Amino acid sequence: MPALLLRVRDEADLIPSNPFRSHSPGAPSSRNPAPGGGRSRRAELVLRSADVVVAASLLLLTLPLSLLVALAIRLDGSGPVLHRQPRRGRGGQHFHLLSFRSTEEGAFGRPVPTRLGRLIRPARIDQLPVLLNLLRGDMTLVGPAPADTSGGSAAQATRLPRPGVSGWAGAD
Repeated sequence: MPALLLRVRDEADLIPSNPFRSHSPGAPSSRNPAPGGGRSRRAELVLRSADVVVAASLLLLTLPLSLLVALAIRLDGSGPVLHRQPRRGRGGQHFHLLSFRSTEEGAFGRPVPTRLGRLIRPARIDQLPVLLNLLRGDMTLVGPAPADTSGGSAAQATRLPRPGVSGWAGAD
């Protein structure tokens, strides 16, 4: 039986749905990405426009629910309505990932769900403020999860793409 040789420049070439997959030599790959993720300015503009339209539409649709949740959080106890998590986005830029406060500090500094948090977390209502991150341009609709600010070198941080609200697998 003759041996079949397969020439692979990058393990990303083996993944059929990988957005970094390339077929020509010198083209961007996961190890050698082109500046801006290999997208043209026009493609970036189209993607950003889609992000703004979707975020604005969803914010308008969920505004009554968001206002009710914010009021309930304010009446439930002291503290801010929004929880801010420091994250790193595109090019290592720092931003705050927003969500409704659904936990409070319990014994030994561990987060404990609030009464309202037990209701809104299963339905992911606490994640509605992420649409503000999407509208501000901190995130995009589809992309990797936002990187935590702890750990990682500065060189790794500069290669980070814009984080997404939904991951690559959720877009299939």
